[in-house]
Amino acid sequence: MDQKDFLCDDLFVYWRIHPTKELDAFWENYLKENEEFRDPFNQAIEAFETIRSKQGTFQINEVSASQNLKEKIEKRKRIKWRRIYASSAAVLLLTLISTFFIFNEGSKKTEPGISSIGEVAGNNNIQLFTGNDVLEIDNNSTLNLSEKKNSAVIKNPLTQREVGLNDNRVNTLIVPYGKRSTLILADGSKVHLNSGTKMEFPGTFSEKRREINVEGEIFIEVVKKNNTSFVIHTPHSQITVHGTSFNVSSYSEDTKESVVLVNGSVEVKSHNSTVLLKPNEMAEIENELIQCKQVNVSDYTSWTDGYMQLNKMQLNEVLKRIGRYYNVEFRYNPALDLNKQTCSGKLFLSDNLNDVLEAFSKMTYFKYDKLNDETIFIYQ
Repeated sequence: MDQKDFLCDDLFVYWRIHPTKELDAFWENYLKENEEFRDPFNQAIEAFETIRSKQGTFQINEVSASQNLKEKIEKRKRIKWRRIYASSAAVLLLTLISTFFIFNEGSKKTEPGISSIGEVAGNNNIQLFTGNDVLEIDNNSTLNLSEKKNSAVIKNPLTQREVGLNDNRVNTLIVPYGKRSTLILADGSKVHLNSGTKMEFPGTFSEKRREINVEGEIFIEVVKKNNTSFVIHTPHSQITVHGTSFNVSSYSEDTKESVVLVNGSVEVKSHNSTVLLKPNEMAEIENELIQCKQVNVSDYTSWTDGYMQLNKMQLNEVLKRIGRYYNVEFRYNPALDLNKQTCSGKLFLSDNLNDVLEAFSKMTYFKYDKLNDETIFIYQ
């Protein structure tokens, strides 16, 4: 426990701005029970007053804070100490955190408030919805529908199990942020699902048409079958293939959808626009229009091999991808203009997020601080 833990606590912040006898007594009792935290507690008070003198007058939501104050104090009495991030003084808290780190590093540039990249989802497992059943699946598992009809064999390095599928209903595989999975469809086509992806698929395909629905990001290797087309439906397009490998990125929070072709050929339709892609081309769909351009496909498919290939990629896009991959949120001072800065190189997607953050820091000369397991502050 150090001074930043106190500065990230909304009850501490509220007390420094609106001291009362009740809060004075609360913190006095807290220090009696936690004498080992007295020094960082006093350091936090000094840091707060330094920040306040430089930042000026803070604004706080008085009504919201007053409504939740008693409840927070009672909660603290029961559990002694816990950081509460659903803050009644959220605007103040974010400004405080931003200012604290910026002054700590000697920067003279400050902005009111901070910006964020990424949205942390609940720490859920991968889930397979089939009929009335919901199955939880381990991270990086492979679901193979091609071995046995109307069933899926679920494999990971340690275990293997078989589950039944209903071929008369659509099955849904949901891969939350921070997780990944692989699906081998009934026809043998192989799909890599990136974090934050939802995919609907049948237990078996008809003889004339193979169809799946995708929202998120996949890399798919489609098995060629004569006279049987393969169609992928996304929120903004329809992709028709006959035997090829390509990457599709169609996240609901992104303004653009992309289809990157590795080999073969695909037809991409969006409303009244249609294009036929060649290898090493990308179709971008935005506002019902499709634009094509030549690309380095590894920039878009390298995630399947455990790294990110960065080729003058905007830093806000890099952080967005890292955030999805590890289920974390990045916060930063808007003065950094991350959308105007780029970086290049390989960023290996280690199982250890700290290794990735260290590599990012060395590539960009930005520093970082973990506010908690799900929130990282980026600064210079």
